Amino acid sequence: MITVLQRTSEASVKINQKVVGKIGAGLMVLLGIEEEDDQQDIDWLAKKITNLRIFDDENGVMN
Repeated sequence: MITVLQRTSEASVKINQKVVGKIGAGLMVLLGIEEEDDQQDIDWLAKKITNLRIFDDENGVMN
């Protein structure tokens, strides 16, 4: 399992030139999963992502 996270002002997903999903400001997650990945891998990654300090604090600074 591997992931790439990116803060974004906007993002969208197109399939055959048709937009199937889009967001405004937020977090874009590109996720790669293989057959050997199990619930323990999912739990580890979910905990890691939710504990990242990647958004601005009350002073507008990413810490």
